[in-house]
Amino acid sequence: MRWLEVTVTTLNDSSEAVTERLLSLGANGVSLEENWDWEKARRDGLGDIFPAQSITTEDSAIIRGYLPLSFLGSENEILLRKFIDGLPGYGLAPAELSCREVNDIDWEDAWKQYWQATPVGKKLLILPAWLDAEAYPDRIVMRLDPGPAFGTGTHETTRLCLELLEEQVTGQETVLDLGCGSGILSMAARMLCAGRVLGVDSDKTAVRFSQDNARLNGLDQVHFQAVDLTKEQSWNELLPANIILANLTADLLISIKEMMLQVLLPGGRVIASGIILQRADEVISSYQDAGFTLLQRVDDGAWTALLLGDLR
Repeated sequence: MRWLEVTVTTLNDSSEAVTERLLSLGANGVSLEENWDWEKARRDGLGDIFPAQSITTEDSAIIRGYLPLSFLGSENEILLRKFIDGLPGYGLAPAELSCREVNDIDWEDAWKQYWQATPVGKKLLILPAWLDAEAYPDRIVMRLDPGPAFGTGTHETTRLCLELLEEQVTGQETVLDLGCGSGILSMAARMLCAGRVLGVDSDKTAVRFSQDNARLNGLDQVHFQAVDLTKEQSWNELLPANIILANLTADLLISIKEMMLQVLLPGGRVIASGIILQRADEVISSYQDAGFTLLQRVDDGAWTALLLGDLR
């Protein structure tokens, strides 16, 4: 069977929007290749551990989606092209789109070749499950097999969460990960010596991948379950936490702020990410109105992450 490989070339700040649109239009798999990983490795003095990667200062991203051949000429192709053309209108980088046919055997594992080991913060390293961990003795290695439709941890929103999490975990905290995706934030919390960790996601497939990744890393006391955060009664299933990780969207973050207070222990912290830069002030104001204190704001490209405190 043959498939259509749709390639979108753009800059990093458009990568998440393009990825989500490809998935929403029926892509069976999506890969993301960003150059910031290798430039950041060079700045951090880690370039030597990536000898096969070209070091570049270009802030580029290549997103590949795999769709049925019937996508060509369909209404969905028209919608995608209109979306690509309209990116600058949302304050995002422009993009170019191209298509080619590939064999079934090519695309099912093609995304793997575009993902390499990624250092995050001062301690962590995200390692694809198919690579050797022995080459990185000075890092806490998280092995990850996200599947073609889940995050690899290389996007700014995830990386900002991980960097803030490193600074907040001192040992034995209870951590709640809202929207766990591939489970990377939950696993990182446990590897940084948090106590009990619960990751939740509305997508049962994401929960399954998270469970698989936790087993891959030999982690106990990391649990995952399917929860719809938009339903208030679902919050009764969640454990009270010292640290809440919320790599979501601005709208969802704003809508659940009061419910977060219900499960955040006094003196706890919220690490909120997935916030596009233009809406950061709106999210901050909303959380301050709800009784949170802004402790730290970190901007990276088009994205913002927040460290919020509950000083009850």
